[in-house]
Amino acid sequence: MTCFECGLETLSIGEVELPGERNGQALVVKMVGQKCSNCGFQTIDSDQGAEFTKLVSDAYRVANGLLTSADIVAARTRLGMNQQQFGEHLGTGPASVKRWEVGKIQERSMDELMRLKTDPSALRGLLKELERKVPEQQIVSIFDGENVELSFVVEHQQYKRKPSMRIDESSLLPLDGDEDAPLAA
Repeated sequence: MTCFECGLETLSIGEVELPGERNGQALVVKMVGQKCSNCGFQTIDSDQGAEFTKLVSDAYRVANGLLTSADIVAARTRLGMNQQQFGEHLGTGPASVKRWEVGKIQERSMDELMRLKTDPSALRGLLKELERKVPEQQIVSIFDGENVELSFVVEHQQYKRKPSMRIDESSLLPLDGDEDAPLAA
């Protein structure tokens, strides 16, 4: 095929670098295409359009910290799920999963959900971050057979209080008691 730009050379097959754009961001992707050795013109065949689209989308994902198409397929495969099952696992449909796998860019919130539902280390990291931001209240009760001691922690300060109550053994039912016996008041 003769070069469309200079008309002097035949285009040869090799690696080309082509510009693309996603969400207003200029990107350059490498792929097999055709190049003129005379003027440097580069192009791809029309049947390579889907591959080009996917490469540009994945370049955008990498530049913006999102899972790539291959990452999504790998996560789904690790879980042993097909697209239908993975969609149900994420609370979406199989059509969305298929679109992400062929190049449509997922929302950042869905990207985070995919990470949390497929990567235990991502989930542990989020849990640690959440625990730093929102300290978990812990309530501890100790029963020594006669007294109950309550203790709880709020924002790294511990509070203890011994409630002024005692267990009245006469109000307890025996474990193997008569079902027809009246309940204690």
